[in-house]
Amino acid sequence: MAHVLLVEDDPHDVMVIRKVLKRAPIDVELTVVENGRAALEVLDSYDSIHGENVPALVLLDLNMPIMDGHEFVAALRKHPVFYALPVVVLTTSSDPDVLARAYQEGANAVITKVDSLEGMSEIVNAISDFWFHTAKPYNVH
Repeated sequence: MAHVLLVEDDPHDVMVIRKVLKRAPIDVELTVVENGRAALEVLDSYDSIHGENVPALVLLDLNMPIMDGHEFVAALRKHPVFYALPVVVLTTSSDPDVLARAYQEGANAVITKVDSLEGMSEIVNAISDFWFHTAKPYNVH
């Protein structure tokens, strides 16, 4: 089972991503939080990267209250345990400066959200296939 941490404050986007993941070719357990601070709290609740149900991937929105996606990625990359956790930014922004900033802060990928369920399904399936079948997990030591 793949464990994913979704950091997203828009209930509609959460619903779409939940729906898409239910139809994904792999089993995904999704933990949802509404901001970066809550995401860090979830990660801090685990003793190690090898614990049960530890997220293996973060899907991250950039524009959120309390702690936005930019602040979260910057904090995550300094985290003593989860510094290498893969982060895929899902954003509506097409501003090159916003996208460049996300990469500079440590995002592993930045993907523009699409409005259709079919389009989001293709994106999420590609993300799942790459991070859970192709890439080596970050927690192998």
